[in-house]
Amino acid sequence: MVGGGSVAARKLPELLACGARVTVVAPELSLPAQRFLPGVEWRPRKFSSEDVRDQYLVFACTSDPGVNAEVSEACRIMRVPCNRADAAAEGNFIVPGVIRRGAVTVSVSTGGQAPSLTRELKQKLSAFLGPEWATLAAQRAARREEDARAALSPGAAGKILHPVLLVGAGPGGRELLTLGAAEALGNAEVVIHDRLVAPEILDLAPAACQRVSAEKRGHFESERQEHINAQIVAFASAGKRVVRLKGGDPFVFGRGFEEALALEAAGIPWRVLPGVSSVTAVPALAGIPVTHRGVARSFAVASGMAGGGVNPDFPKADTLVLLMALYRWDEIVPALIRAGYAPKTPAAAIQSGGLPEARMCRTTLARLREDTARLGFDSPTLIVLGDVVALSESRRPR
Repeated sequence: MVGGGSVAARKLPELLACGARVTVVAPELSLPAQRFLPGVEWRPRKFSSEDVRDQYLVFACTSDPGVNAEVSEACRIMRVPCNRADAAAEGNFIVPGVIRRGAVTVSVSTGGQAPSLTRELKQKLSAFLGPEWATLAAQRAARREEDARAALSPGAAGKILHPVLLVGAGPGGRELLTLGAAEALGNAEVVIHDRLVAPEILDLAPAACQRVSAEKRGHFESERQEHINAQIVAFASAGKRVVRLKGGDPFVFGRGFEEALALEAAGIPWRVLPGVSSVTAVPALAGIPVTHRGVARSFAVASGMAGGGVNPDFPKADTLVLLMALYRWDEIVPALIRAGYAPKTPAAAIQSGGLPEARMCRTTLARLREDTARLGFDSPTLIVLGDVVALSESRRPR
């Protein structure tokens, strides 16, 4: 590398990452380039044509076009590939901008004609391709290893047992889906999904994928959990790649671990891909923080149901988030008051949070049932109690 300025400093990291042994010829070495010492050899002098002899690649990246031309001419005579930073056409190879995220490598090139555009595109792609892409690559590699292990232990019918993926779909649209969930759907052969999963999320599965609705619906007649467990086991036992797609997070009031236990009892491997939980996401999307300095430093989460009846015990916290509580509100309010919540506690009911049709009713603990009934609120509705509700009233998100 001839030149020790800013251009050299930009090129050195990628060369060293590839395992190259780099020699820099330059009278002076800039501070950004000095940080690569002693990982590179520095020859503190002017360029000589003999410097390119027996080199594998040469980079001409000084700020002097005359020196760069001298370097490229010496390379031409000695048949050494040369990259000229200031005039790509005068060299005989170019270097793309490279972005690395774990096992993921992306290169950007303008054929050496617009280096500044290459840098700009690389910066924009780097901002978009965050570290989660390295995680996604690692997850795919782990899945391949699991499949390989499963192939060594076929099921009773001689089928390969792929791990069942218990996947969280988040509380609403596709933008709240994790990369791991999207990748799992893209490889699914069967998706057993909750009723509330958005159609646009199901569209991520292949056209040939079988979509099975679990049709669970609180407070109404719906499929029993045992039947859903049996469906998951049956498809997995037949050697299918099964995704059990659940709203929010599979292990937050989603009976996901019951399904995991059923799979273990059947000798079928499983893996969970957590999702964005509606417990915190739905209030946030409505402009309600569940904690805020000086207002709420704790929050609790509870289900309005316990077994087949009303939950008799509610935790006391600065903020309480309730799920599956709307239809038993007349019975729940006395229990909340006994737990220490005042009738005038600010309350918010959020229906279909995370979806385009979402709506919210701000009221109080005592008036919530009356106000939501008047407005025709239906399931699914999440309820938030606490001063954070009043805090957010004048600061609705745009």
